[in-house]
Amino acid sequence: MTANGKLEKNAKSDSSIATLDEAMMLTGFGIYNILHMLLSGLILMGVIMQSLVMGYVMPAAQCDLELTLTQRGWLAAIPFLAIILTSYFWGWLADTRGRRFVMLFSMMISAVFSVLASLAPDIISFGLLSFCSSIFMSGPSAVVYTFLGEFTNLRHRDKMVAFGSSFVGIGTVVLPAISWLILPLEFSLPVPFLGIAYRPWRLLIVACTLPFILGTLFLLIAPESPKFLNASGQSEECLVVLRKIYAVNRRLPEDTYPVKTLVSEAHNTKPKDSKGLAAIFASMRDQTAPLFRSPLLPWTCLTCFVQFGIFATTNGFYIWFPTILNSLANHEGAETRICDVLDANQANKASASNGTLIKCDDTMNTATFEMSIYTGLVFCSMYIMVGFLVDFLGKKLILVVLLASTGLCGIAAHHASNQQLAVALFAIFQMCGACIGLTNAVTVELFPTKYRAMAVCLSMMMGRVGSMVGSNLIGLFLTVNCGASFYLFGAIVIVCSLCCLTLPAKKNAPSLEKQKTEVTQHQTHEPV
Repeated sequence: MTANGKLEKNAKSDSSIATLDEAMMLTGFGIYNILHMLLSGLILMGVIMQSLVMGYVMPAAQCDLELTLTQRGWLAAIPFLAIILTSYFWGWLADTRGRRFVMLFSMMISAVFSVLASLAPDIISFGLLSFCSSIFMSGPSAVVYTFLGEFTNLRHRDKMVAFGSSFVGIGTVVLPAISWLILPLEFSLPVPFLGIAYRPWRLLIVACTLPFILGTLFLLIAPESPKFLNASGQSEECLVVLRKIYAVNRRLPEDTYPVKTLVSEAHNTKPKDSKGLAAIFASMRDQTAPLFRSPLLPWTCLTCFVQFGIFATTNGFYIWFPTILNSLANHEGAETRICDVLDANQANKASASNGTLIKCDDTMNTATFEMSIYTGLVFCSMYIMVGFLVDFLGKKLILVVLLASTGLCGIAAHHASNQQLAVALFAIFQMCGACIGLTNAVTVELFPTKYRAMAVCLSMMMGRVGSMVGSNLIGLFLTVNCGASFYLFGAIVIVCSLCCLTLPAKKNAPSLEKQKTEVTQHQTHEPV
């Protein structure tokens, strides 16, 4: 049952009639929210492992696929290119068909294409199959943040999104750990009908699909987002989900949930009856146009630019992180700066390749995996710290301070001559990635329900553009001018910090009595 518009005066004190935000507050906070956060975190971990696994696959597959440095750069950019091209479509689909539907459908198909890519006999088929897998990986990559935020009430939403985002950090620990377990294995199983030898790097690709497979199984028993259900006019289905959350959190029977009627927030999120591509594009246009008009335009530009800068830095460098660490681990001689080591390696390769036949070497120093795991642990710790601090300090202050400090550490890493200090500063530089979840939490807060998933997908799409641009630019700079990469991306992160100063100040969750006055689902913040 629904009620339209403002609550009547005599209904203000009636707890059986409530807006969705009020109803969510009454469900409480407990086991259900934690389990939902773990599910969303598992999906996020799958996304980050699928996105970054190329960083470990390429050095191990360079002999089998005969990869040049340029080809390695483009292969690393494939997941980000696929997300750039398709995440907008997934955002539209999530706003019109539902968050759960999009993730279920896309994760299953992504896992299948990843398994097929592990059997690819050459670089062309490997690239095409990886691209297809990444297209469907784009579905959960942005939708999951919206899915996570919409199951938690206003009072705890920021904290849960931050904790869920910590699984990105966990993924950066699990990925090198799995790589360390699999890549040193020395098996080579011939597959005659494909003309390949099944080696450890192929098994690593399959292993990285496990979070998606598990996430799909758990998502089969999870409900649709109550925000989406209410916004699409399915208030009864929404109440069923809210009663379930209430019963699990409060440990009370579902029929004791006090809300019986929700104030309608129907936005006609279902596609119109017209069929065909024209109708789809018209629907996507209707979902998108308001993001580029006042009062949402400034927030669209801000969130897109900040995500671009963060992704370009954290993912752009992470793709080359194993290569950089491998160079440092194999360096012999006096301690020197990171770029001096990399420049020396480039010079050695250039001199050795002049008329000399070099045997292909695809082994990786175990110290590379160790340092990657340590960096991932720091990364994960940063996410968890942000989760604890966000309720006390607010998203704005954390974004400004964390982005500014990590940007400065990136510039300092270039000047450090002590290797341990340089790697530590370099690792902290990549901690700007801990702000991705916070920026998505800001996006969820700034945009109305009808445009929320589209706004998150648009900002994440720009982030993936940053990842692709960053990974290729850094690969170029490491060859031409290593120091420029640290100066450029350090400065970009600092500029992102300054942009975050325009965000609204921290707001406490409104009380139930205050929320009773009026439905506010269409409110947006004016830029400051």
